[in-house]
Amino acid sequence: MTDKKTHNPLYGLKMDLLLTQISDFYGWELLSETLNIERFLYHTGMKSTVKFLRNNQWAKEKVENFYLYHYKNLPYPDDKQLSIAPRDRFIPADQNVGEPAEITKQSSAQIEHAAKLRNYQSANSGNKGKNKSAERNEEPPYDPGNPWNI
Repeated sequence: MTDKKTHNPLYGLKMDLLLTQISDFYGWELLSETLNIERFLYHTGMKSTVKFLRNNQWAKEKVENFYLYHYKNLPYPDDKQLSIAPRDRFIPADQNVGEPAEITKQSSAQIEHAAKLRNYQSANSGNKGKNKSAERNEEPPYDPGNPWNI
């Protein structure tokens, strides 16, 4: 039996290497638009961006999900797998890494996946002992008419 973590592309991958791979392929502006993380639009350096992701779990999971399901082009997971952190998910051995998905503007499938993930996370985050400082770091809801949340 193989170790379930060894098949996950995130296993052992450092955040700065992950960011370098996706930013070299897609660019910071497209990542900012696709992931709806304003921090990427004003990229001030890898060290500060990695620190931001470590301090904001919602952003880290968004980036890791993007890496798995767009950059590595794995099939999108079911609800049971979505409830698990991306680095701890079981990726079946028959699901192989593909070519990175081409992204120019947000496609309807991407918006649907992002909305599904947001709805699932908000429904399951309920009362898990969050304090007020953690709530302040939450991402505001996505409004298609106002993609920059201004």
